[in-house]
Amino acid sequence: GDPLNLGNYTEEMRNKELNNGRMAMFATLGIVSAELYTGSTGAAQFAIAAPKASTKGASFCGASRKAGVASQTGCRAELLGRHAFELKSQPGASAPLGAFDPLKLSSTQERFDKFRTSEVKHGRVAMLAALGSIFQHFVHGPGAESVPNGMMAFQDPTGEKGVVAMTLACGFLELGPWADAFAKEPGNFGDPAGLGKDIGSYDDSMKTKELNNGRLAMLATMGVIAAELVTGDRVSDIPTNFGF
Repeated sequence: GDPLNLGNYTEEMRNKELNNGRMAMFATLGIVSAELYTGSTGAAQFAIAAPKASTKGASFCGASRKAGVASQTGCRAELLGRHAFELKSQPGASAPLGAFDPLKLSSTQERFDKFRTSEVKHGRVAMLAALGSIFQHFVHGPGAESVPNGMMAFQDPTGEKGVVAMTLACGFLELGPWADAFAKEPGNFGDPAGLGKDIGSYDDSMKTKELNNGRLAMLATMGVIAAELVTGDRVSDIPTNFGF
């Protein structure tokens, strides 16, 4: 019914409600899973509360954390504690904004590492999403030939199954081999693809380039989604305009 007499529960509004509900279910599942795995509450995951130190080991799908990880983390924290933390000296502080942190969320090394880890992850996902939004014009996966491009894929039964499968795969990597505890520093898991010889070392200059491209990709991805929801035009149709 319409207990509030809003009178606008149209088919379009029902689709919006369903899509927001689906996103909320994924978000809730992610927060609960992260708390069960890390012991941090939802507030602590956003660095609102100070993280608790854990002395227990953990494992996921047979991948055990070694005691040396905690030892290395402690040594790194002790070394960093000898020097005052300066945000402007970190990779990613680029002109014209420089070290942009108006809310002072990264006032300590620990809080900075937490936010930098999230920024690197989201930037990498957004760069893949920006590439995939164009790539889907040319190729669909096996069994997904009939799935529409763009946001309409979330309303397709096959597309929804693909989203669930991708979410589970990302969760496995996030909690298993690519868990934060195995990183040498925020976002640094070595060079598993052996690309270092082609792109050079992963120094501060390369980290800054990755961060800036990731930031641009996050803005671009949000813009693409917003533009499609408002206008109905899909970014995957751009190649058609160029005759591809």
